[in-house]
Amino acid sequence: MELPDDKGTYILIVSVEQMKRLEIGRLGVFDVVPGIYAYVGSAFGPGGIRVRVGHHLESVAAPHWHIDYLLGFATPVEVWFAMSGRRLEQDWAELLEDAPGFRTPIPRFGSSNYRRSRTTHLFYAKRRPSFRWFEEQIKLGFEADVRPQRVVLDGG
Repeated sequence: MELPDDKGTYILIVSVEQMKRLEIGRLGVFDVVPGIYAYVGSAFGPGGIRVRVGHHLESVAAPHWHIDYLLGFATPVEVWFAMSGRRLEQDWAELLEDAPGFRTPIPRFGSSNYRRSRTTHLFYAKRRPSFRWFEEQIKLGFEADVRPQRVVLDGG
């Protein structure tokens, strides 16, 4: 996989084929409907984006992050990312929250460490979102040095 060792922010795009009832740690139990899910995360530890996304893509016997629960049955299809020394996770989550075609299926998913209780980092869409749309939004709303890239995975 061609992901960088640099620090940055990413969006993992996954596909869910069948409805599934999912228990997610202390968040509770949720019905996950078929469609496309976009999870916004950040990677500021050793190994950067490559290591963090690599963790998500490996089979996880004991889930650590909320996304690990979903990945027990979802198929990863793409990773969108940008290298940056600044955390863009919350900004990107707000971008998706305001975007047409996305809705927020599980409150506080992936964001329980943020104080705003209704915030989420998981978004649902009926159809696969356009990376070109995302690139345009980043050009319009972020610094010029934030350059999104993407890797299409085997499931894509």
